[in-house]
Amino acid sequence: MATKPELIKAYQPFNLFDWQNDGRCGYCTNTKRNSSQDSTTAIPIGPCPDPIGKSSTGTDTKFNPPETEFPMSTASLTTEQINFFKTFGYLVLKQRFTAAELATIQHEFDFMMTEQYGPDSYDGSSRHWAMMMDEDTPFFASLLEDPRFLRVARQLYGDDVIGMGVDCNRYTGDTPWHRDTLTVHQRGVKFAFYLQPVEAESGALRVIPGMHRLPDDDAFAVSVNGMAPAAVPCTALSSEPGDVVAFDLRLWHAAIGGDCDRRMCTVVYYENPKTAEEIEVHRKMGEINVRYGIREFKPKRQYLYSKSWMANPCDSPDRQAWIDRLSEIDYYATPGVVEV
Repeated sequence: MATKPELIKAYQPFNLFDWQNDGRCGYCTNTKRNSSQDSTTAIPIGPCPDPIGKSSTGTDTKFNPPETEFPMSTASLTTEQINFFKTFGYLVLKQRFTAAELATIQHEFDFMMTEQYGPDSYDGSSRHWAMMMDEDTPFFASLLEDPRFLRVARQLYGDDVIGMGVDCNRYTGDTPWHRDTLTVHQRGVKFAFYLQPVEAESGALRVIPGMHRLPDDDAFAVSVNGMAPAAVPCTALSSEPGDVVAFDLRLWHAAIGGDCDRRMCTVVYYENPKTAEEIEVHRKMGEINVRYGIREFKPKRQYLYSKSWMANPCDSPDRQAWIDRLSEIDYYATPGVVEV
């Protein structure tokens, strides 16, 4: 197992993290990001790739997001970008990470997968999954509070949006059509980024634009999953390492043609639930996350949130607000959600 100094070595040029004298990590805050890096790097929101499928007239259908750029230091969306997301349910954010950060991401990814499943354990027969929110993976753990993600999530779902988690995956084969919620009454955003280039036929995220606006419709779910996955009209969101795809949790999405080691990482936020129905859905998501994340994939760590993360050692006000709200609605009540 790598030691803390070994894990932290790659981050020192950017001053992203410190190890405190008392052994606490500094990943809870991003107050030491190199300002010259932030102010000179632009992040384009590029046009989405050509969609898969044809219109009723036989012509290609295109959904083109705004072609704009915004600086990494602000990480804010324009009104046009927000409107596009709310209309179609996704955005492609180009080159959101620096080359040094990508190297760190790969290092932490490999470290955690080895920790949870053992060296050379991935043989392509099943998916591997792990949470990435503790001091062993400090860069990943910082992403929920990183303004490049948090500020955008707040623009889309309110200032009281709840940071839920950061994870990593090694996928095997296709991913069928699905939403990431139980119901349209649960809203939020998932930021997904891949560690290798992905295109339409090699596992890129495919989405059905605008379908996050569909009411709960069991008939649609049955129909779309009764079709060959590649026959569903959709848009494929090709991406390169460093790109991030943001999509509404209610948006129907899938992946087709990926190899047996498609590496995807995600940062997830939920809209703060207000109604009794929304709160109940959030409680159930705790049970589902344990069932699928822990019991199905069987990582070594048998909980979602560690004692260390729940203790909020760096006194992050954002994290504490999330912990307090999720405690209030009993999200943590299901065994396996929190380390005991």
